[in-house]
Amino acid sequence: MGIRAVINAPDWSPTHHRGEAKCRDGSLTPTRSRDIFFSDEPLALDICNGTYDGAICPRRAECLHVAMVNRENYGIWGGMTAKDRLEMRMRYPGMPERWTWHPPSEEAPTSEERQWSHAS
Repeated sequence: MGIRAVINAPDWSPTHHRGEAKCRDGSLTPTRSRDIFFSDEPLALDICNGTYDGAICPRRAECLHVAMVNRENYGIWGGMTAKDRLEMRMRYPGMPERWTWHPPSEEAPTSEERQWSHAS
């Protein structure tokens, strides 16, 4: 049988009304020798979370939602490591409405992030 995604990833392209996901930048395209989103490099987290260039990825909340629902066990998704996502699932089992990107440094999730944290 094989592993199947519960939900498909959204359209990450620049034509989407929320804009292009930052990971789609051509300079970040994975190669055989390097894929920053599936390595121990902190650069992927910095890109997603805006510490690299001061701009949070406009698709971060959607990306995290896809990873949480599909139980992605590897890589950086939605600005979180696999360990962070596992801890969130364990902290809020069966409560996908709590699976949202809300680090202690932010006062509250944006309305868009709340929308994606409640989507199923």
